[in-house]
Amino acid sequence: MTSGDSPPPLLGMNAVDWSQRMDCQGDVDQVPALLRQLWSGEGSFRALDELYERLAPDHSIAPCVAVRDATPAAVPFLARLAQDERTPQRSAVLQLLMYIVDATDEGPVEACFGVWPYSWLRNCGRALSKTRVEEWFKFLDTCQNRDQRRDVLRLLAIAGRFDTGELLLWLWQSVLDASDAELLTERLISLAYATREGPWMVLGDDIEEWAVPLKNWLKERHHSCTEQTTHAVDIALQHLPDWIDADTVEALSSLIHEQSPPG
Repeated sequence: MTSGDSPPPLLGMNAVDWSQRMDCQGDVDQVPALLRQLWSGEGSFRALDELYERLAPDHSIAPCVAVRDATPAAVPFLARLAQDERTPQRSAVLQLLMYIVDATDEGPVEACFGVWPYSWLRNCGRALSKTRVEEWFKFLDTCQNRDQRRDVLRLLAIAGRFDTGELLLWLWQSVLDASDAELLTERLISLAYATREGPWMVLGDDIEEWAVPLKNWLKERHHSCTEQTTHAVDIALQHLPDWIDADTVEALSSLIHEQSPPG
């Protein structure tokens, strides 16, 4: 995804005051060391397992993921590692990042370590929206793996709700740049999901009903069937940003429905 002369993904990590970023195990010095192991490839499997426990472990008393100060601090570096084709265990790093992404999408559910994690999750979302976003779009243009494309599109849709609006324009441009009906379908659904109220409506509120099938489609690991895809596309076409005119929406609908939706 990135060329060999791109800046290393951990550039700037030393500028973070990790002494003020306690992880979910109560330490302040282990996360940067583990991120370095991911980049070097030495002990990367163990480092990944430990980072799950330090950045996003399962909550001990609620069905959600726990986060702490170190989690949003690590997000930019996990994103850059996942973007960089030189990273050992790159796909696994993306899965760790998506674990945090989905916790950010869900929003605060329960207190983490005695603190309501609103600011930690909000900062995760902000970090996602600001980290070399153009690299994700390069990835979308080259990746042949549907599951990984959907992960990245879900990430972008969630990050878009913490952005000032520019990320939605990136997503819209990616729709216009789609080279076939399958890519167009994926990107439309991502753009629509990015428009749901947010980043969270009111603490404790359920996700809008229309967004549920879009989220489920983006998370589907076995490629949604034709019926599910058609349903998700029809919903997406009704929930695109209001600055996309009706004639354009109709043209997009025709482009997709003229061909069999991907199954």
